[in-house]
Amino acid sequence: MNPAVFLRKQLSYFIGSDEERPIYLFRSPASPMFGHERAGIILRRMEVLTWVFMILVPLWILADIMIFPTEIVTQLVFGRVFATLCLGMLLIFSLVLMKRATWLVSYLSLLFLMAIPALFELYAQPIFTTWQLSHAHISETQAAAIFLYRQLPIIYISGLALFPLTLFESLPIAIAITAIDAIVDMDGMNLHSLHAAHWASLWVVFVTGGTAVLAGVLQFNLFWQNHCLADFDAETGLMKRETALEWLRLLWNDKSRKGQYLGVSLMALPQLPVDARDNQAGTRLLSNEGEFLQVHLLPGMHGVRWSTQQLGVISLGHTQQELENMMNATYGQTAALSASHGNRKIAVAERTTDHSVGPQNLLSMAEQKLRHAIASG
Repeated sequence: MNPAVFLRKQLSYFIGSDEERPIYLFRSPASPMFGHERAGIILRRMEVLTWVFMILVPLWILADIMIFPTEIVTQLVFGRVFATLCLGMLLIFSLVLMKRATWLVSYLSLLFLMAIPALFELYAQPIFTTWQLSHAHISETQAAAIFLYRQLPIIYISGLALFPLTLFESLPIAIAITAIDAIVDMDGMNLHSLHAAHWASLWVVFVTGGTAVLAGVLQFNLFWQNHCLADFDAETGLMKRETALEWLRLLWNDKSRKGQYLGVSLMALPQLPVDARDNQAGTRLLSNEGEFLQVHLLPGMHGVRWSTQQLGVISLGHTQQELENMMNATYGQTAALSASHGNRKIAVAERTTDHSVGPQNLLSMAEQKLRHAIASG
């Protein structure tokens, strides 16, 4: 058996999904609506963690005062104050960018969030190491506190399970945190200072953190499946009306796409026979319509089920004429008379040509044009 096929079968079995369905462990799906939704989730969860850490990080100074001597506490205070300021800057940044969240912005923000405590550990561990070398006897409480500080990398990597990331997105963060931990153990970049216990510690960090990363990836996979069920029509496989309108709104408000063409097309389905409306034959007909439309979509076009009897397209970067030509070639009067999908009434609206004032208005224009086309016979 092909090793790649065998691995896919095992992954499908482990995840509990159909072997024929795509698995999103390594690569996120190219869905604009999903990308925005995922970016929003990352930023919202990151905001909550940021303000919680902004409270906990300075408060932990009280615990340091009760456990460590004054010279250690004084040095740790500087690191904690700086970390708190960085968290405050990140919180303001994420609040400003929430409405126009993109995957790149959310991922870079998450990297910054993970970097703050990781760099604090890089600052704190040499302080503890130097202090331990000059004090042969430390209390059990102090030893326990230092041990908890040493477990911070595992906690950071485990936090990745909260975010909908793929393995390729999670691993750079996990490897970077493990590398920082290794640098602390190496006393700078001195590889010879690593003992067997240090290697074992790094292995525990990577394996335990890797388990958390895998948990996050499986959550991501489940999240994507739920997204498909929520945002895509079960009978045709096309976007639902609510999802399409939300995506239109996002495109409309995206300033970087302000000058681009944005079009909407509709096509009326023929009435199903009475005896086929509530049985498997009707479902197969709708599924066939959805597959047929998907096959003919050009880059920048996305199929939509606008209503029970209307399918259509959202088009980005295509003129009204280009969208009309595509729809005519697929469904219009230019289609062969014998084609089972041909000779359908279609309507197209484009925001610059039709001077639309908003996404809902653009769709209303297309619906009005379709009604006129049907009425005129």
